[in-house]
Order: sequence, then structure tokens, then C-alpha cells
Amino acid sequence: MQKIFTRYISYVVAVALLAILALNWGLQGRNARKQMVQNSALKLGQISQTIDNNEVELRNLKESLSEDYLTRAYAFAYIIEQNPSVLDSQQELERIAELLNVDELHVIDENGILFAGSIPLYFGMDFHTTDQTKEFLSILDDPDSYLVQEIRPNGYEQKVFQYIGVARQDEKGIVQVGMAPTRMLDAQKRNQLNYIFSRVPVDAGSVLFAIDKESGEVLAHSDQDMAGSSMEDLGLTPEVMAGCSDGGFIRQGGEKMFCVIREKDGLILGAGESEAELYEERNIQTILTFFYLVLVYLVAILVINRLLKHQIVDGVHTIMDDLKGITDGNLDTVVKVDSNPEFRQLSQGINKMVQGILDATVKISKVIDTLDLPIGVFEFNQDSEKVMATERIRLVLDWTEEEMSQACRDRNIFQKMLGDTLKAACDKRENEFKIRENPEKWVRIFTTTENGGTFGIISDVTGEMQEKKRLEHERDYDSLTGLCNLDTFRKEVEHILEERDTGECAMIMLDLDSFKGINDRFGHDWGDEYLRACAGFLSEFNGGRGIAARRSGDEFCLFLHHYKTRQEIANDMEEFYSRLQQTPVLFPDKSRKALEISSGLAWYGGGLNEFQTLLKAADYALYDAKNSGKGIMKQYSLN
Repeated sequence: MQKIFTRYISYVVAVALLAILALNWGLQGRNARKQMVQNSALKLGQISQTIDNNEVELRNLKESLSEDYLTRAYAFAYIIEQNPSVLDSQQELERIAELLNVDELHVIDENGILFAGSIPLYFGMDFHTTDQTKEFLSILDDPDSYLVQEIRPNGYEQKVFQYIGVARQDEKGIVQVGMAPTRMLDAQKRNQLNYIFSRVPVDAGSVLFAIDKESGEVLAHSDQDMAGSSMEDLGLTPEVMAGCSDGGFIRQGGEKMFCVIREKDGLILGAGESEAELYEERNIQTILTFFYLVLVYLVAILVINRLLKHQIVDGVHTIMDDLKGITDGNLDTVVKVDSNPEFRQLSQGINKMVQGILDATVKISKVIDTLDLPIGVFEFNQDSEKVMATERIRLVLDWTEEEMSQACRDRNIFQKMLGDTLKAACDKRENEFKIRENPEKWVRIFTTTENGGTFGIISDVTGEMQEKKRLEHERDYDSLTGLCNLDTFRKEVEHILEERDTGECAMIMLDLDSFKGINDRFGHDWGDEYLRACAGFLSEFNGGRGIAARRSGDEFCLFLHHYKTRQEIANDMEEFYSRLQQTPVLFPDKSRKALEISSGLAWYGGGLNEFQTLLKAADYALYDAKNSGKGIMKQYSLN
């Protein structure tokens, strides 16, 4: 009878194992395709997001540059209004172009003829003669209008430039500034598909491509040789693509590939992987699973043959009771059945299994310790008092050995100690807790409860949190001077201006005089030191009543607020200029000179109640100061 039972059970087990192997084969293939779809979705989503981000960046850059260039055009008009004689001096116009940091300056009379500027080559040009220049003539009829022209070839040399025009303030005419669009062209280059594709890693046997939906042309491909070909060359047709939105196979040349297709704004974005690479892991896993199943089959038949030798009911009940205790978490339970050798062996096997579980926990802990991973793991059951935990839990949470031993003996004590540690955290962000201030230490905790059991992972994420803080600082502050950047400056000033009681406030624009000459004479490295020296003086204003920032190049911003009187602000600025004179800078040629800084101050109030109007007014005052001799401060106020 034992042989008959053993034979039939062997057939059943063999069929079950073969079915498991076949099911595993199918699941491995499905998982490989599913993983490919997920990875492709991430990469295509990354590419799509990059395209959107670059478009936003282009738009923001365009708006920022347009506003900046328009400010410079108004500044030029203001200079002419204050001193029309500058139009008689070519050298003075070239100096103004350098002062405003523009590439070209032009002045057009009421008849549309260019008669003055920084480029004598264009003198005498009639703005009625080219489509590019005609657009500016409308300003003659509407002095309050202006034009920020798109980047395009100019009407004289077909040189790609951007021009900005405003009306003259002293008489009928137009003033115009021209800028070489280097930054905008560089930003447009970063939005090209080939550039974006070059930034996305592609594994061996995988491809990324982008196709123009209307023409079917391959606009970009991770294989540069395929760029410019058609989607038919990739084995794609509208019918095939319809089946690839959630992943599907295509034939590309003589190779079968699994592709995922996404559409975006007239583009077809796709990712593919060869069939051999896709299923490489499945083949390996199937072979390993086959050997494991064979081993399981042999062990199962052996155990069944042993159990059928004698009646085992009484021994089974005893063992079941002990196993229930082990399942409930009492891993110190010892199974001991001596009624016959078979049960004795079974008892020993169960005890070894339990010990193996305990040893496995220790081994896992040792592996983590060997790899020096700051990760601790714990687990407990509601039916058991003891807590299984790795040694790293103690190290991550800064517990003593005695505290750890006490916590592992009672899950209630463990939960209370863990809760107290997290409640005492001096900072918290989602699942991250700052449990120590000096030296700083952050931990992340993840727990899951299922079927009465709780499993948790606690890891030391101090380095990750410090890196996140570093990236936030680099985002908000200028790396050369340590001052906040213009965007952060704007946000902080606007926040202050939203308050009801801001006291007396002033926006101050500062510009280093003769900075270009210092760079040319001593080099850009020393120029950077010169900028840092200026930032050092300005940083003294940072605090409860001041914000200093680097705007760009050698320009700085300063916002003073919550003063009782304007005279206090004026006194602080006078003291600032005094400190400049009393603390000269040692130049590389061993000479000592004080920092020369021109500044323009715009008083808050009247019509100057917003950030942009204050900044623009301070710009006007700065240009007035630069034109009045440099090294001084001019004030601008509407009341």
C-alpha cells in the first residue's frame, strides 16, 4: 500500500511541479514585458517632461530677457533726454553701449532714418526699406508704444539679432538697442530631441526614438544612423503602432523587438528592446526554478514515504500543537516527540528549521553590517511579546545595548521606545525624522501590518537629507558670492511687501564701476575675488532689516525694510560707502584701492509699491548715478 500511495502521489506532485514550471515560464515572460512597459513609460515620461520643462524655460527666459532689454532701451532714451549732446559723440555712444551692456545702439529720426548710434555702418539707413525695420515705425505715431522684436535677421546685414525699440522722450524719434541672442539660441539647442535623447541612458539592446506624426520622419533615434529615416524603416505602421500603446512586438529588419509607443503634441515617442534582451532573465530564472522544483519534488516524495510507514496521528497532533506555538511567535519552543525514530527525526528537523530562521536573521544582520548599510529591520506579531530585530536598529536609533535588549523582549516596550524616539525628533518631513541635532542625524521609517504581524524598516538617511538641503541651497543662492539669487530675492521681497506694516523701505541697485577693466587687467579669477569682496560688504545688510542678492554679472540688489525713517536708511547707505573707503582691497599689483560702486535707490511708496516697479525705478536711478560720475548714489522717489 505504501508503494501504491507513493507512486500515485509522485505522479500528482510531478504534474503539479510541471504546471508550476509552465506557469512560472508564462509569468516570467509577462513580468518581463510589464517591467519593460513600466521602464519605457518612465523614460518616455522623462523625455516628455524634459520637453515641457525646456519649453517653460524658453518662455520664461524670453519674458525675462525681453523685460531686461526693454529696461535698457528706456535707460538709453532717458540718457538722451537728460543729455541730447551724447548723440554728437560716437565715442560717448559706444561708452553708453558698454555701460548698458548691449551690443548695438541706434537712434532714428522722425523720418525713419538712422542717424546716430554705436554702429556707424548703419548710419543713413531708411527704416522704410526692409520688413524687419518697418515694424518699428509705428512707434513714431504712438510715443507710448514700444516693440520687443523676435529674434530674426536684421534688415541690413541679415545678421541674426534681437532689437528693442522705444520712443525718444525729448523729441519725435526712436531709440533702439540690439542684442546678440546667444542665451536664447543655447536654450533652444537644449530643447532639440537629439540633445534630450543623448541625456537619457539606454541599455544594450534597447532603443529610443521620436517620429513626426504627420510626416512619419524619424526626428531622433538613440542609433544616430536611423535619424532621418521613416517610421516604416523601423517596422512601424499605423496599425502596428495602435497595438504598441501598452507594449507590442514589431519586426525591425530581421530582429523582433518589443516596443512601447506614446504620443505627445504631434510626436510619436517610442522605446524598444530586442526579444533576446527582454527574455534573457526569464530563461535564467526558468532553469534555476526547474532545478529547485526537482529538488522540492525529491524532498517531497521522501517525506511522504517516511510519513506513511506508521500511524502518525498522535505524533502529528503533538507536533501541530508545538507548531502553533512557533507560528504564534514563540520561537524558543522545542519540538520533542520520542514515540518513534521518524517523529524524533521530524522533531529535530522542525527545531533545526526554527533555528535556521533565527540564524537567517542573524546572518542578514551580519550581511548588512558587512556591507555597512545603515538599515535596520524589525518584526513582531500581536500574538507574541518578543520582537525580532537586527542589531542595526540600535545603531540607527542611537539606543544602548540594554535598551535594545529590553525592547526586544516586549513588543509594547519596543513600540513605546520607538514612538518616544520619533516624538522627540526636532524636525520631521513625511516619513523622515531628525532624531539628533548635533551631529545631525535623520532616519526614515517604513512599517506595514498584515495578518496581525508588523514589519518595519528603519534607515539612516542623514546623507540623503543633507544632499537635499545642499541642492536647495544651490537653487536659491549664487555659488560665487553666497548671496541669494534674483529669483529668491524677488520671492522674499514680495513676501515682505505683502505685510501690512513694512516701515520705511528702499530698493537699491548697485553696479561695480570699471569692472570690465579690472577683469581685462587682472583676469577673471581676480574679477571673481573682486565680486566676492563686494558681496562681503553687502552681506552685512542681511538680517532682520535687509536682503542682499546678486542680480547678474557685476550688478547687485539690496532691499532695506522696516526702518523707522528714510533718514535711517540714508545713514546706513552713507556708512556703507564710508566702510568701502576705510577698507581698501589689495589688488594683485600690490596696490590698495577702495571698491568703486555706483548705486541707485528707489523709495517705497506712492506708485512704487511692487517689486518690479521698485526694481525698475532703482535701475533708472543707477543709470543716472553711472552717468553722473560713478561711485555715487542717486535716489528716485514718487512722493
